[in-house]
Amino acid sequence: MRDMYYDIIGDIHGHADKLEDLLLELGYAMTNGVYRHNDRKAVYVGDFIDRGTQNRRVIEIVRNMVTTRNAYAVMGNHEYNAICYHTPKSGIDWLRPHTKNKFKQHESFLAEYPIGYPDTQDVIEWFKTLPLFIDCEALPFRVIHACWDQRKIDYAKEHYLNHNNVMSGRKLEQSAIEDEDPYSLFNIIERLLKGVEVGLPQKPEKITFLDKDKFERSRIRAKWWGSTNASYREIAFGYSKQTLASFPDDQRPGNREIPFYSEDEVKPVFFGHYWMRGDLELQQENVCCVDYSAGVGGELVCYSIENPGEGGRLNVANFTSI
Repeated sequence: MRDMYYDIIGDIHGHADKLEDLLLELGYAMTNGVYRHNDRKAVYVGDFIDRGTQNRRVIEIVRNMVTTRNAYAVMGNHEYNAICYHTPKSGIDWLRPHTKNKFKQHESFLAEYPIGYPDTQDVIEWFKTLPLFIDCEALPFRVIHACWDQRKIDYAKEHYLNHNNVMSGRKLEQSAIEDEDPYSLFNIIERLLKGVEVGLPQKPEKITFLDKDKFERSRIRAKWWGSTNASYREIAFGYSKQTLASFPDDQRPGNREIPFYSEDEVKPVFFGHYWMRGDLELQQENVCCVDYSAGVGGELVCYSIENPGEGGRLNVANFTSI
């Protein structure tokens, strides 16, 4: 039996040209309408849509590869948001409210897939089939969109997901209902698809910052690996140097709720979501983000891993970018 290579591909965000260039660079070829490779499979970390203007083509490429078993894919928060935006909650409302800000976030997808159209609903139904994560004995790695939290993953598998790690049936509406219970489906989705957030100090003075969309925030995206004794500045992840400099470096948040991924874990975990910039790098020898802001002018990045043989230690030489 020949070895199989896996190409873990970062957030695409409606940029089909970058995706096709990357697949060709990796040696995939179009055959009967599907990108294929004799010795490789693509693995997508989610966020196929929004921001770019080629949503339809991205979905065609990814969906055809997944359907023909030439790729795996997990759900990103943008696919989840699209499901909720297009799913009625009542006669006058939706699971994701149609506010001005949420319309703006979803505008490029809506331009190609308007609400209520048959092909739109078909794509939304396909989004619903995407698993929240990939973790099986046959593969030497794990994949999730934003955060690997083993406690919440185990709870979700027991209470909310089917055997394919897919949110099924009426669970979707349940997931959109805010709930203070940390193990509610709402909070599990927030953690797995959007990551860990930590509130900045609000006393003696209020500390806030502007996110990439110019919204004022008081909570930061936090690392879920590395030191358990890090300051706010050290634990923040996915921010510019200028923004990082505004976070306290002499205060430490309470980290008891952060699910730190141990360096002793045998399987490496791959994820997207965090809008990295600059040099391609590993977050830990077994933790790797493959999102380098392809949706806003950055690179589309892939990490290639071989099965079997590489174990849990990763190597920056395995990155490819477009």
